[in-house]
Formats: sequence, structure tokens, C-alpha cells
Amino acid sequence: MIRLLWVVALAVTAGCALQPQVLPITPQLDLGSAQSRGAGRSIAIDAIDGRPDNIVGYRDPADSNSVITTSGETMRAIQRALEDGYGRLGFTVVAQGESADITLEVRLTELGYERQGGKFVKNIRTGATLEATSIMRSQTVNGTYRDSQGKETVMKQTLEDNALVMNKHLGAALSRLIADQRLTRE
Repeated sequence: MIRLLWVVALAVTAGCALQPQVLPITPQLDLGSAQSRGAGRSIAIDAIDGRPDNIVGYRDPADSNSVITTSGETMRAIQRALEDGYGRLGFTVVAQGESADITLEVRLTELGYERQGGKFVKNIRTGATLEATSIMRSQTVNGTYRDSQGKETVMKQTLEDNALVMNKHLGAALSRLIADQRLTRE
């Protein structure tokens, strides 16, 4: 019986090896409190990845196989969310480089996952940070938009868990950015 328990424990431990995760980025916007203010004014948006690489973090800091990354589609997803959000507020979105009433550069500076803690209880801190620079005529406005959380868990985070929380952070930060009237007020 003891031998059988040992074999089962060994099999369970071997099945616990962490695999790399590539997060699908699909942020959802909440613009319920944002005021429609575009009135047809044009806006050119450029979403830029300002991170040094696409690594979000590690589910186990001691295991390089537990890396969490984003795909090459990340900035396109953020660009689409920005275009959709400003379009919903009444702006006419034009291609980057075209003449526009407002030129907006949005830089993703952080999409992070940090795990600390003991063998069983893990403290996980996650977050997203965006920086924006808006140019309207001769006026430049800057803003920083963040969303983060910390939690304790004993469970290993699945790809679905991590994608859900990262998309929540990005969606909240993007929603705050789009709702910020300073970026579009002349």
C-alpha cells in the first residue's frame, strides 16, 4: 500500500511540471461612464509596445519553463480596442500618418505577473500600465493608466486564469485612458 501511494505521489508530482503559456490578449472595454465627445473629430492612434520583451512573468521564478508571454498579436488587439473605444465615443478614427485633429500615441509599458511566496501559498501580483501622449494642435497631454491586483493562492494558475486576469487589467487601463477627457479636449 505504501509503495502504491509513493508511485501515485510521484506520478502526480511529475504531472505538475509547468509549461510555458502564451496569453491571448482580448481586452474588453467598459465605457459606461465615458461621455460621447468626439462629434466627428478625427483621431489617429498608434499603439506601441514599450516593454523590453514579450515576457509577462514566471509562474515559478525558479523554473524558466514556467514563462508567461504574449503573442505578436498583442499590440494589434490593443490598437483595435482603442479604435473601437474612440469610435464608440463619436470620434472618426483615421490611419496613423493621416491628417487628424488629434494624434494619440499609446505605449504598453507593463504587463506583469510576479509570484512570490512559499511552497504552498503563493502571492501573485499582476498588472498592466499604459502611457499616452495626445497632441491636439500645439497642445500635448500625457497620462498614465494602471490596473493591478495582488492575491494569495495555493492553486497553479492555468492559461485561462492568467489570460482572464491580464485581459481584465488591460481592459480597465484602456477604459480609463479612453474615458480621460484631457486627452481629447482642446
